[in-house]
Amino acid sequence: MRTLLIAAALLAAAVFAYIKLSANGVEQASEQLSYIPADTALLTVQLEPFDLVRYLQQMHLYPQNTQQTLDMLTSMLSTSENNSGHFLAALLESYLQIMNQPEQLTELTGIGHDFRSLFYLVGLSPVSRVQLADEQAFWRFFDRVEQQSQLWHQAEELDGVAYRRYTLFPFNGHSLDLLVTSRDGWGTLVLTSSGFDPAHHAEALAIRKPTDALNWQSAVAPLAKRYQLNEASFGMLSSAQVMKAITSSNHNRLARDLHALLGDDLTAIMADWHTTACQADTAAIAANWPGIYFDNQLNKQPMSSRMLIASSDKAAMASLDKLRGFIAPHVQQPTSNSLLQLGLGLNIGQLLPAVGELWAATSNASLQCAPLVELQTAMKASNPLAALAMAGMAGSVKGASFTVNDIQMDPASGMPADVDALFSLSADNAHSLLQSLLMFYPPLADITFPAQGEEVELNELFPLAAQFGMAPKLMLTQDHALIYQGEQASHQAKTLAGTSLRQNGLLHFGMNYARLFTAMADAMAATGAELPPEFEALKETPYQLDMSLDIEAQGIAIETRMQLDAKAD
Repeated sequence: MRTLLIAAALLAAAVFAYIKLSANGVEQASEQLSYIPADTALLTVQLEPFDLVRYLQQMHLYPQNTQQTLDMLTSMLSTSENNSGHFLAALLESYLQIMNQPEQLTELTGIGHDFRSLFYLVGLSPVSRVQLADEQAFWRFFDRVEQQSQLWHQAEELDGVAYRRYTLFPFNGHSLDLLVTSRDGWGTLVLTSSGFDPAHHAEALAIRKPTDALNWQSAVAPLAKRYQLNEASFGMLSSAQVMKAITSSNHNRLARDLHALLGDDLTAIMADWHTTACQADTAAIAANWPGIYFDNQLNKQPMSSRMLIASSDKAAMASLDKLRGFIAPHVQQPTSNSLLQLGLGLNIGQLLPAVGELWAATSNASLQCAPLVELQTAMKASNPLAALAMAGMAGSVKGASFTVNDIQMDPASGMPADVDALFSLSADNAHSLLQSLLMFYPPLADITFPAQGEEVELNELFPLAAQFGMAPKLMLTQDHALIYQGEQASHQAKTLAGTSLRQNGLLHFGMNYARLFTAMADAMAATGAELPPEFEALKETPYQLDMSLDIEAQGIAIETRMQLDAKAD
């Protein structure tokens, strides 16, 4: 569990950083945007410059004491029979060096402090482009990787533009290659196949513009406006383009590349999908669920990102909206300095009807595509409604939350010496709900709960709780059952006690990295357990992470906020 939590914390920070570093004026980069093909399936742009050096200094993604983990990864890559594994290991090591020495970013990579980048697909080939401050330093970066790995490039040229080809791995009669060039102040990296023709490589290397280029003003700007996203820091995954690649061999560049790379094997596997019926059905699905759209804001604290799984299916969104419940307001505050907070807003009373509507709409949809019909038939045989029927017993529940504000460990016993925490269960007539639930456990069925608004010691009602050395309090109101201990939790509980129920969300999670992992380190020290090196890094990581999941009129929204200079005390 401890290892999982460490990994989750590192992954949350790394994913947040990856999205930012590969995704912010549009006008200044309009020429570069013209190299993006209209049928790209995946796109992220960062056209609004921000100070990358300061960002990396604040992120501390890979401090020195994570070297052991990276050494393990490097060792795995270096076991390759040819030098391609060594090449990738050298790239990884160089990445670590940049993370630990961000002030040398331009010297080491050629990338400037004011960072702009593009990432998109040309067919199947991922293209990463970054604005350079020093093109010679960019090439020296790859010279060092070559020397370290002994994998040498092939010098090639297209339309008078020189580029390097690094042959990495053989694949299906061809090779997977990394192409690298710099031109007009931009560095370009392309992962591609030697089986693709020179015209494909010329477009991927931004040497030639595609015949049908993405029209930013007509195709992307309206999407950013519709979904209330930042156009200068925008990304998308297109359902329509992915569906075309699944249901055809030539309806877009992605489909053509997949079949060029995988050949007859893919044709045989996907034969059932390559029908006009499947093309029509998947096009209808893509129209209802057009894609995933996201943006970010890096130039102010807290940094934030927003991702929308977009939908035009009004009936489905209305059903999902019924699930939204109540999340305690203190859990949703981005300025909270709690160690950990989790809020689940779920209207249990609407769970069965909402899921029933969604299940009926999906299982009764008119489909002609054979593989989709097969999936639909299997779905009809596993109706989930019976399993959800028991939820009706807790139909008045609207949500629950858990907050840990502080925890102090007793070094002698290894047990918590002091805890400041709050658990809340929000429901219509919470008092009656608890009485009903306790009827299913006879030893507690005769407990008399306090009057609404009255605060009592929980140990008086449940003597077993005293064995844990805690002295929590219980308060019941019309809408909330509150169990809490500590000064801050008491204030939160009394504020929540006077808060009326309303639909305000589906899920919220927050954590203060430094405070949480300091508390965990203290707990481990109290038991005599050895402290993993990762804890020392996380104890010094001043992040406050907040994530929320909610249902909106235009889709399912996931919002993330990261305060990089959060207080740890």
